[in-house]
Amino acid sequence: MVQKISPSSTLLPYHHLVSDKDVLHIKHLYSYKNVKQFTDDLDFLLKHTRPVSVDELVDAVKSQSQLPKNSFLLSFDDGFSEIYNVIAPILLRKGVPAVFFINPAFIDNKELFYRCKISLLIEHILKSTEVSFKWDQLAEVCGNKQIITKGHLIKYIKTVTNLNKEKLDSIAELLWLSFSDYLKEIQPFLTTSQIENLSAQGFSIGAHSWDHPYYNLISDEEKISQTILSGNFVTEQFHQSYKLFSFPHSDASLSQLFLDSLIETWQPDLLFGIQNQKNELNNRMLHRFNAERPELPMKKQLNGILLFTLLQQITGKNKVLRRP
Repeated sequence: MVQKISPSSTLLPYHHLVSDKDVLHIKHLYSYKNVKQFTDDLDFLLKHTRPVSVDELVDAVKSQSQLPKNSFLLSFDDGFSEIYNVIAPILLRKGVPAVFFINPAFIDNKELFYRCKISLLIEHILKSTEVSFKWDQLAEVCGNKQIITKGHLIKYIKTVTNLNKEKLDSIAELLWLSFSDYLKEIQPFLTTSQIENLSAQGFSIGAHSWDHPYYNLISDEEKISQTILSGNFVTEQFHQSYKLFSFPHSDASLSQLFLDSLIETWQPDLLFGIQNQKNELNNRMLHRFNAERPELPMKKQLNGILLFTLLQQITGKNKVLRRP
């Protein structure tokens, strides 16, 4: 295995959910692994590496020592209910720790993440007949008179961001789709009691922003607010020993000035990005890789990630460089 020659130490695979079911609020956003695929991946990791605790990583970063070699730490973003119902029982049976990053706005299913609304709308549109659509009103809501087919409408919906997410509610109303009914019936997110139980079982809980915006679309002030408010809520509400935060969507747009301000103001223990195992310990940042693509079993993906990190080191590109 490439691991023998790769400079990478602690492996940081991340997921959102694991399920054997067709999860409609995720279906049109990205793919995910089923229980067997996830379990096989986990068994492979356990065969070749050892699970590491958050304590070990925090100690290594604070002491500026090398991260534990031949180790891994799993993390899961967005706080979906599958964490409690599917993932945690598997991890407990195998004695594997993990970090669950959650968005306070969605706890107890008080609010539906706008990207989940996008997936539900696409599913609803595909299953509906165009005859029932109020095209004039839909075109007005979308601000585009050319929206006259299902394809046009779906294409527009996919462009919606946190800056105009209210459009999704208006479109849903015109299509007779109730997001509140879906929240009540399906309960896609973790509840307070479930998070408390996960923490009591030894899992770490971190923050993932308040309501999951694209950080590249909001001001530095809003970034700071989203990060610190959610981080303080999680650590205080769930009595966490460490301040842990994973950036929503992507960390690529973050400036060094922003990170300096965040670290000075909030003093996080660990930050998590998604730049494929690159090195950024100067910012207390650990970079994860996406492990949930069904077409890539862990054995195949791990060799690719480890080879990538080796080549990055050889070419001097293994460190994240931030704009000032």
